[in-house]
Amino acid sequence: MTIQVVTDSAADLTPEALTAEAIRMVPLTVEFGREAYFDQVDLEADAFWKRLETAQELPRTAAPSPEAFADMYAACLSAGAAGIVSVHLSGALSGTYRNAEAAARMVPGDIRVVDAKSASLGTGLVALWAARAARCGLDGAAVADGAARLAGQLRVYFSLGTLEYLARGGRIGQAARLVGGMLDVKPLLTLSAGSVHPLRRVRGARQVAPGLVSALLDSGVAGQTVVAALMTSPGVDPDLIAEVQERVGRSVAVRSWRQGVIGPVIGVHAGPGAFGLVVLPLGPEDLDIWEQGDPDRRAVGS
Repeated sequence: MTIQVVTDSAADLTPEALTAEAIRMVPLTVEFGREAYFDQVDLEADAFWKRLETAQELPRTAAPSPEAFADMYAACLSAGAAGIVSVHLSGALSGTYRNAEAAARMVPGDIRVVDAKSASLGTGLVALWAARAARCGLDGAAVADGAARLAGQLRVYFSLGTLEYLARGGRIGQAARLVGGMLDVKPLLTLSAGSVHPLRRVRGARQVAPGLVSALLDSGVAGQTVVAALMTSPGVDPDLIAEVQERVGRSVAVRSWRQGVIGPVIGVHAGPGAFGLVVLPLGPEDLDIWEQGDPDRRAVGS
């Protein structure tokens, strides 16, 4: 029996990644008026972004209920899991983490809930490491402790095409002071301790990549070995993606890149034109788990 890793749909992991990594997912809900959809289940990213273009009102999002998590946990344990490590969207941004904690108290068993203090592929990278740690044979305590530790090491930086969606969704926090100013100003933001914080404003789209990478290097990550991810919503210039990858690769040793489309739940608050950079530094032991637990690598070696 092994440890089952669970996450939520706001981790923006593709169905293919969830299947390959044997991660179970509990969806949040996205509501367009009176119509409610399970994120990433009956409302996928492409359909969401097309619908958002014509939506007269900003969609709303809702966390999974404790009962939804409890049903998932019970199913995992019934299927033979020795325990569960549940990795979730920042508790400062959503009730998802709190509801998962409540569910863990409802279901008998070794269930440990981790606040990834992040969103989208920030949460996704932590969940992936946890799944690979479980695959390497770590017990529930070691998987959960490692995931929580790595969540504290995540660097998450992003730019938005507009602050309108973040402001209307009530998630703007201290970043409000970046609103307004000069024409063509691009606000750069970060997720710190699970909340949105301002970094700086840059003039023009050409300064976004240098600004994001400069913020990354200011965090002290230069020279470290990392895994990294890029997240985009419609309207992002492909040249920006290539430039950020090239600049990051010059300064840190990137063992693997992941790239994904921002999904419906995060997209409600980020809006079109959003671009995110996630970097997860890994020490030698954590890196060994990342690589040895990679299902593609294990399949080749089997």
